[in-house]
Amino acid sequence: MRMNEITGQPAAAPPVHPYASAPNVPPKKRVLVKVGVALGAVVGVVAGRAAVTAVLDGGPSDAGRYRLTPPASFQGLTLQDSGPRVDAIKLGQSPRKPGTEPVAVVYADASGTARLVVSGAAGRFADRDPGSVLVRGLHEMGTVDAVTEPAGTPEGAAMSCGTVHVDAGELPVCMWADHSSLVTVTVPVENEPVTLAALAERTRALRGVMEVRAS
Repeated sequence: MRMNEITGQPAAAPPVHPYASAPNVPPKKRVLVKVGVALGAVVGVVAGRAAVTAVLDGGPSDAGRYRLTPPASFQGLTLQDSGPRVDAIKLGQSPRKPGTEPVAVVYADASGTARLVVSGAAGRFADRDPGSVLVRGLHEMGTVDAVTEPAGTPEGAAMSCGTVHVDAGELPVCMWADHSSLVTVTVPVENEPVTLAALAERTRALRGVMEVRAS
């Protein structure tokens, strides 16, 4: 199901001074770092707001019902929880927002090439309309042409996908939100192009195995 384009001017990416100004960082790597920091920052800020709201009013009954546990492998790809991309996302996510548990991982193929980049946070989130969380998050990320997509399971989530324009090209991104998690999934900008529909299908599948019932 396709819905409305998100209106408004794209927000500027968060500052990335620790890396962007370093003369010994190659231009291509600087772009990757800037993208990672921006993704991490948006997730951190939006998730932090939702977690604060949960503390203030208790949140819905299913708040915090699930946690994020990235699988060791996914659709033939292998989990990487360290490296420059992951470090960049963590830099954007920091400092950790109260009431949230950040997640930053990459899934790579057998050659070590990153195929999916995942930035997210778990917690008790009180926003009554997860879809409105996506609108804010994607707008702050500078996403254009965003469309809604089925979020899959667990039930009760919203998911949207769109495109972010960065220095190196167009970055496809999908984001899901519910009362337990907020996660973005992207394909590295230097990879071959993928359609938003294909990324949405992968994102749904990842959510189905990554978001598990909290003990």
